[in-house]
Amino acid sequence: MMRALLAALTIVLIGCDERTRPLPNSGGGQDEVLVVMAKGHWEGPPGAAVRAILEQPIQGMPQPERMYRVAQCQPKDFSSLLAVHHSVLYCDIGADSAAFEARRDVHARGQLLLRLAARNAEAWLDAWNEQSLDATRSLEAHQRTRIAGRLRKERDEALAGQLKSRIGVSLDIPTGYHLRKLDDGFAWMQRDRVVSGSGLEHHVIEGILVHAHPYFSDSTWSVPFLVDQRDSVTKVGVPGSEPGSYMIVQRSFEHMNLMPVGNAVKLDGRFAYAMHGLYGMHGAKMGGPFVSLSTVDPSGQRVVTVEGFVYAPQFDKRAYVRELEALLYSLRFDEGLAAGAQ
Repeated sequence: MMRALLAALTIVLIGCDERTRPLPNSGGGQDEVLVVMAKGHWEGPPGAAVRAILEQPIQGMPQPERMYRVAQCQPKDFSSLLAVHHSVLYCDIGADSAAFEARRDVHARGQLLLRLAARNAEAWLDAWNEQSLDATRSLEAHQRTRIAGRLRKERDEALAGQLKSRIGVSLDIPTGYHLRKLDDGFAWMQRDRVVSGSGLEHHVIEGILVHAHPYFSDSTWSVPFLVDQRDSVTKVGVPGSEPGSYMIVQRSFEHMNLMPVGNAVKLDGRFAYAMHGLYGMHGAKMGGPFVSLSTVDPSGQRVVTVEGFVYAPQFDKRAYVRELEALLYSLRFDEGLAAGAQ
């Protein structure tokens, strides 16, 4: 009885302390997840199962790139600097009861801590197999939220205002982008930078496209339809560096199927359809990954697609694609303008 009272008192005191003590900002490398797991389990089946999911190849990349960079520490070392990591998977093997919970701002502001608990390693593996999809979705959403917060602070208000007045949409486009084209149904914005890497300087291009077409039926929500729609827009609107060249979706290469992958998602509570794939230039040498997001605007009469593409041949593309994806998820509508923009 006394032990239970002391435990309850400890919880109350800790809770009070956490409410009054200001939390530090979260830290850790971009695209990194910290896995807290005992060394014996990390080197055994539980660790292998975690790595198989968190280090799986990202879809729609020209070369294999892992979903996350995974760091690991033992529970006894999860303190001080490690405890403020922005994305934590806490593997509680040997717990009194099974649990899967997502908690925010536990040890730091802007932190997501996923805790998966089970009585033994076998039960934990079963739980991970059931919960890994939800875990990765939570981590992906958290990554987007972190990047989106930065993009809002870097938003180019003048450029965003032009986009809003002509097409009726709002995007958190950061400074550094410039308009290549803008009319009532199409926008092309681009950022050209010279980035250092491996002792050299390389040219990196990031592009944002916004385009719309009439909404007729739910047959819109398929990869073949949206790919054909994209090609019809970029053939006219996005020329390449060589005369007669233009952007296209890469459908295949030799005997490989390169068609984009698509899935239904939620965008600010509304239905949307996301695609990840590869683009190229018909008649020119240029290509890379793209990501797109399509949804019906508040008028119910048109499908608006926002997409980002990157050209960075000397670099991994993961960080660029994640930032572009976060930018696309900032899509919002000015309902009055959207209703009138046909």
